Amino acid sequence: MLTKVSFTFGSHQVLEDIIKKNPDRQFKLMQASTHSNKLALFDISGQDSIFKSPVVLTILNASPNANMNGILYYQSFQVNGDRQNLLNNSLDKIVEDAPSIANGVFLTSVASKSEGATLVLLTSWNDFEGLTSWRESDSFKSLTNFTTLGSDNYYYDEIYRPTR
Repeated sequence: MLTKVSFTFGSHQVLEDIIKKNPDRQFKLMQASTHSNKLALFDISGQDSIFKSPVVLTILNASPNANMNGILYYQSFQVNGDRQNLLNNSLDKIVEDAPSIANGVFLTSVASKSEGATLVLLTSWNDFEGLTSWRESDSFKSLTNFTTLGSDNYYYDEIYRPTR
């Protein structure tokens, strides 16, 4: 079972060089959908990060037979106070009730002292239609209290699609 995922950002050439120098790793070179020139390299080997400036995600919970094939939907949540337990419960329920059309649902935390309270929901999908369908479902709507910015709530999302 996968226990951690790391990723980094960079130019196409720099990220391709990392891939070539580390043939023993399982990488996914992804492009952000909203920023056509923003590339991310995901290392899904589960090993310690080899990146100079990594974002390391520790997997807390995952749907059965979860994989990271297709597009990735990255959602980052950071809330204050008592809302943290409510967020944890909501995210755990989403993982437990993972939609059958999802390739995988991963609840992770950012492995960083400065961002220790940040939770990331990473889901994988065959296509945008599956993701869109899920985003319109009641399961996804349980997150609406956490998907807006506020004084006690930080939210960020990004869709990554494979470059090859």
